[in-house]
Amino acid sequence: MAGTLINTRRTGDGTAVVEIHGEVDISCAPELWQILVDVAETRPTQVMVELRHLTFIDSTGIGALVAGRNTARSLGIGFRVRNPSPFITTQLHQTGLYSTLVEGD
Repeated sequence: MAGTLINTRRTGDGTAVVEIHGEVDISCAPELWQILVDVAETRPTQVMVELRHLTFIDSTGIGALVAGRNTARSLGIGFRVRNPSPFITTQLHQTGLYSTLVEGD
């Protein structure tokens, strides 16, 4: 996971915030997948994934976001991605997942 940093924290209202820095590709997507699933399983009020500092994501990284969202949803927990860069916004639109991950459903 060289060049990628993932931080997690809880806010006062119980939201779990996952901040991703760097790039997410096949080399680190499994770790992101596990972190997102583990965070959701702690049953926060919601999971918020902060992408402000994410510069690249490939299909395996997007798959990790979907796995986190699906786990949270199965537990009745909200899941939202925020602050994607223009590149990541384009990736999410191309996969048809922008509205599901960023806008929520």
